[in-house]
Amino acid sequence: MREGQTKRGMTMSIVATVNELVDSALDTRKGVNVKLEWRRDCKTKKTCNDRIEKLVKSVGRLGIDYDNQAVVQFKRESGELPVESHPIWYGKGEWLIFPYLIRHTVTNCLYLRLYAGTSKTFKPSATYFKNGIEVSFDSLQDVLMSTEKRAKSGDCFCVKLDDMIAIGQYSDETVEAPELATA
Repeated sequence: MREGQTKRGMTMSIVATVNELVDSALDTRKGVNVKLEWRRDCKTKKTCNDRIEKLVKSVGRLGIDYDNQAVVQFKRESGELPVESHPIWYGKGEWLIFPYLIRHTVTNCLYLRLYAGTSKTFKPSATYFKNGIEVSFDSLQDVLMSTEKRAKSGDCFCVKLDDMIAIGQYSDETVEAPELATA
């Protein structure tokens, strides 16, 4: 890959893209539903020579302090969670901008910390691509690693900033024609 070129072939300044995405994240009010889109390579078996990608469109929330959530405090008190938080990724993650942006200390990759959205009208969607052509999830069962097939659980997750496509405002009225701040 050449300098200034993303893995999807679009030419842009990586620094500008990161700054725009981070600015977009910081401009949202904490805990408010926002439209999110990201596209990443899937983990495939060694026998697969094709490029398999997953595009996710979702509603999520940013800027939430995990430890301040009532459900987390309840789980800590009941013993379901440890009394104190563990270090991010067993010490391999550090906050760059709390509680938005995490840097992986080994790979230097940046991750956006996200939480599940609370919209009852917008359902997350995943679209799969094989060598750039849209395919069904079922057609990929023989090439995807088992970690790609499991349903994700938990309220909190991280997305690599390089994979983010858009962070935009969301309201239940604009689901049909979303306005996204694309990078």
